[in-house]
Formats: sequence, C-alpha cells, structure tokens
Amino acid sequence: MTLISGTIFYSWAESLSLFDALYLSFITLTTIGYGDMYPVTAIGKAFTMLYVTVGLGIISLFISKLASAEKARKISKRKDTH
Repeated sequence: MTLISGTIFYSWAESLSLFDALYLSFITLTTIGYGDMYPVTAIGKAFTMLYVTVGLGIISLFISKLASAEKARKISKRKDTH
C-alpha cells in the first residue's frame, strides 16, 4: 500500500509516468537513492521526507518481527531439547 501511494503521489506531484513514479517510490522506500531521479517540487520534497520516515518505520517493524520470531523459535527449540 505504501509503494502504491508513493507511486500515485509522485506521478501527480512530479508529473512522472506511472513506471517512473513506481521506480522513484521503490528506490526511496528502500533507501537506495541512486540520485538519477529525485523530487523537484516543494510538495514532492516534503512528501519524500514523510515517505522515507514511514518507510523506515515499516522496515524497522518488519525486522523487529523477524527477530522476535527467531528468538521465540530458539527458545522453543531449547525447551524441546531439555
């Protein structure tokens, strides 16, 4: 959903094709940021600051969930061997 909303926004605010907007959304959310595309409008820059913050939060939450699941798996495995 985040990737779609970014694509729609960049397509509208930056006058990009849907594919270019998707590309910009993807490289922004993944924090790759090649530098070949970037927002040039003030609203695009403001959106990008919020978008990156939300994207980092989502990635952090995902990594946290993976770490919790791995920890629970290891604890369960220890209990099974004792």
